[in-house]
Amino acid sequence: MSNFTKMAAILFTIAILFGCASSGTDQKATELPSGSIHIEEWEIAAMAEMQWGHGTLGYNGKLYKFKIGGVGAGGMGVQKITATGHAYNLNDVADFAGTYIEARAGITVVKGVGGLWVENGKRVALHLKTHTEGVALAIGVDGLTIELE
Repeated sequence: MSNFTKMAAILFTIAILFGCASSGTDQKATELPSGSIHIEEWEIAAMAEMQWGHGTLGYNGKLYKFKIGGVGAGGMGVQKITATGHAYNLNDVADFAGTYIEARAGITVVKGVGGLWVENGKRVALHLKTHTEGVALAIGVDGLTIELE
């Protein structure tokens, strides 16, 4: 067995053990969301990772556009990620911007699905359902930066 095949098997096993995505905050199922989110993001990884994209936040009857950028460590491949979900603990739209940290493991072969919870330094939490397209093996830590336009 080649070293590449061994490494791929190990990373695949880790991805299966840890699930598609995971992160950081315990939310109560009864908590009401503060806003709704739609994201389109692209990701390229070759041990180091780069992400970019855009999205919209629906908050207090208004629609806010935002940009996403990010870097991370771990993974290989190229994928497009579409995510929808909700924001929690959002009391001021300015608190939405910031860096959200994500630890994850997953695999995409043509299409995949997943979900995650992430939180920024102002305690704003995002619960997202993700749909991925491409070929990628993701394992590592990402920092997503959201900037309102």
